[in-house]
Amino acid sequence: MPKFFELYGWRFFAVMFDLLNEPFHIHVTDKGKKECKYWITQTGVIQLAFNRGYSERDLRKIEKAIAEHLVIIIEHYQRLCHENGVKPSYKKLA
Repeated sequence: MPKFFELYGWRFFAVMFDLLNEPFHIHVTDKGKKECKYWITQTGVIQLAFNRGYSERDLRKIEKAIAEHLVIIIEHYQRLCHENGVKPSYKKLA
């Protein structure tokens, strides 16, 4: 599972299997029981897909961290896709 970065004890990462099956998103975990997932559109809009255990306050901090690191996250995602022969796929929000 490629790691994008760590911050506040949280790990921001991708799941390689998901490159083939889902639009671009990022997982966040505290290495324990908490996990959340955010969709990321090609224009940089982030949307919570699911949350297991994080408080609203933590989710705001996570969203801020994703927004602040968005360029690096997207570059890393595109590089992962290229290295694995996968076309980048982004969620289209309704």
